Amino acid sequence: MTALLSALSLVFLAQAPAVSVSFDLRPLSDQDYRRWDGVELERKVAIRLIQEGFAVVSPESPAQLRLRASRAPEGLRLEAVGPRQRAEQRVRVGRGSLAELHLEIAQKLSELARALKPEPEPPPSAPVPPEPAPQPPVAVASAPRSSELDLSLGLGSLWRGPAADPHLLLSIRRGLGALGLEAETGLGVSRGAELTVLEVQGGAFFSYRLSATERLQLEPGVGAGVVLHTFQLAASWVSARSGTQVSPAGWARMKLRWRFTERLAAELRVALGLLRPVTHVNEGATLWSRGGARLETGASLSWWP
Repeated sequence: MTALLSALSLVFLAQAPAVSVSFDLRPLSDQDYRRWDGVELERKVAIRLIQEGFAVVSPESPAQLRLRASRAPEGLRLEAVGPRQRAEQRVRVGRGSLAELHLEIAQKLSELARALKPEPEPPPSAPVPPEPAPQPPVAVASAPRSSELDLSLGLGSLWRGPAADPHLLLSIRRGLGALGLEAETGLGVSRGAELTVLEVQGGAFFSYRLSATERLQLEPGVGAGVVLHTFQLAASWVSARSGTQVSPAGWARMKLRWRFTERLAAELRVALGLLRPVTHVNEGATLWSRGGARLETGASLSWWP
């Protein structure tokens, strides 16, 4: 399709003097480029500009008019830069379908190009020696986008019945579009007069990130791993004052994300973990107990480089 658009643009250029114009989406982030289907948007804008009589070239080639789209707080900023003038318009996003957004962007870019369109250079009056054939235009499609890497640090609670223990959680997520693979590690601490318990967990998760609005995202996921349970009794007369248990574990998890900027987001996390139950008893009295289900809640900050 890109080759066909380039060939059609050359036909217009050969028939009559035409103003060359380029369209650049490289200021957009990887996430925005995929969210708004940048490849399809470039194609529709190129078709609209060719219909208006412009010669479309790639962003790397010299052009009399340069059009580009970049992120703005309320949506997208559309800019047009000509030989002597510059103009811009804004487009709000999230109000309609993707096809309607593409149509609005193409129309506004066409208006900007017509407003700043310089007079085409007249053809030479005298014949000139033939020049070497021009190189074919470079493809308009942008370079492949890299995967996303998210780092997250949070604090919450481990619920074991009516009791709750503080819970520190660190995670790293590798995203491929909406899907992602994630590694989590956490530390839960329970301190009492007679017993101190530490639970260290580690797991791998498979998640799916769904955009509810422009900034709000839901992320369900499932994972599996292990929980390392260690305990330390305060009584000096007990023969076995400490010990360690390892249990396989599985989690069903939901995250609610609010994106403040392109690189920073806040997350609320709720997870249900299934693992081997543990109970510590001393002289018939229960010092600490956890069943086979453990509820995890917390909040965290997520950042991606």
